[in-house]
Amino acid sequence: MEDFGNLNTNKLELNSKFNEIKKKGWIEASSHGNGNVGITFENELGKERENLPIADYKGIEIKTNLQLKSRKYITLFSSNPDGKYIFQSRILMEKYGNYDKTFINQKNFYARVNSKTYKYINGYYMKLNVNYKKEKVILEIYDKKFNLIDNDCFWDFDTLEKKINTKLQNLAYVNAERKYQNNKVYFKYTEIKFYKLINFENFIKLIRNGTIKICFKIGIYKKGKKIGTIYDHGTGFEIQKEDLEKLYIKQQNEF
Repeated sequence: MEDFGNLNTNKLELNSKFNEIKKKGWIEASSHGNGNVGITFENELGKERENLPIADYKGIEIKTNLQLKSRKYITLFSSNPDGKYIFQSRILMEKYGNYDKTFINQKNFYARVNSKTYKYINGYYMKLNVNYKKEKVILEIYDKKFNLIDNDCFWDFDTLEKKINTKLQNLAYVNAERKYQNNKVYFKYTEIKFYKLINFENFIKLIRNGTIKICFKIGIYKKGKKIGTIYDHGTGFEIQKEDLEKLYIKQQNEF
């Protein structure tokens, strides 16, 4: 695991930089589309955009939240299935996805599944099974008569623990507001909260009791240079905003 020195010092530094950003008030978005509230904040920190499996800022993962936005889930991290096959998510799309309404010969696959309820998707039932003996989180797929027909897609505990240890041990949760003015988007960053992960065992327990869900997001580009081609936004492990303190211990902003 990468060494970021004194974590409390890093939190103090991030807290100080946040307060500088907060004083600026409304800031014009530095990108377009999904995630621009987080990208704009990271740009204000002086951080270049990257897609690495490590925490965003010196051992601290940053999550930004639009306070008045209806989206209720936080994506903790993305992790492709270990599974039986290399492109396991694409195989799920081909077997169990829906045909796209615009590009009728191509399929998409959107599914948010958990371990407590069966999710009905295109004629199949899907559910997670946390198997402690095998140390796997397994996606189980059933036919309409609830006969198990597929359990090739899974995540090893070891894979998930490595993700947690490198990315999610420490969390900064930033609240923001958004406004539109003269065809431009602006953000105002209002609050930062710091959290410490309870432990990995608790993370697995929250998958088992249905609090943490897994979301597949494979679709078709509807415009732009990639129109008609497949995009995969990753397989996300998600938690509702109000459940965050079941996974983390909230800390005082005093270090």
